[in-house]
Amino acid sequence: MTSRKRSNSNKHQQPKKTTSSVAKKTATPEEIFYSVAHAIPGRIRFRIPRLVKDSEYANKLKQVIESDSRITSVRVNPTAASIVVSYQLGVISDKQMRSHLVNLIQTAPNIVLPPRVTTKSIMRAIFDALINLIDSTRNINQARNAIVYRRFRTDIWERLLSGAKTIIKRLKSATMFVLPNKRWRLPSPDGDATGTALRSA
Repeated sequence: MTSRKRSNSNKHQQPKKTTSSVAKKTATPEEIFYSVAHAIPGRIRFRIPRLVKDSEYANKLKQVIESDSRITSVRVNPTAASIVVSYQLGVISDKQMRSHLVNLIQTAPNIVLPPRVTTKSIMRAIFDALINLIDSTRNINQARNAIVYRRFRTDIWERLLSGAKTIIKRLKSATMFVLPNKRWRLPSPDGDATGTALRSA
């Protein structure tokens, strides 16, 4: 009897060991190797081997560094596995900036960037909203005509709305062709949102 009890207790204890081991494995974050290749006041260059093989990481790191209002320029060279960061002097010490950038290098893979807000995307949303509004108004007008006249009829409102939709579609096509691809600087980690337009990557 005692041997059976011991065997049963051992069976119940085994899953606890496996779950704890799995938790330990998932809890350890991946460390990104880096080195400081060159540093002067206001400018620092890192060598990060991951930049060569991981373009998504390079894009995330570049965007999250650019979002800081204290940063003046960021240049990534994936072939050389390097990133050069220039920042404002006197706003933050070189030691603090280096520590801040090192933290971004390690946490960049886990950052979820918001979708890029471009001039085209804003104008496209405005035109689409106008077209949807016209379609809704036409549906209401057609329903009213069906109730009043018991049949579909093309009245003056239907012709005006149909013409307005055609004009807006043409304006949308022309605007999308003319507008440049500009995205806007993301809010900085300190909560300082800037409205400076950046060149699209």
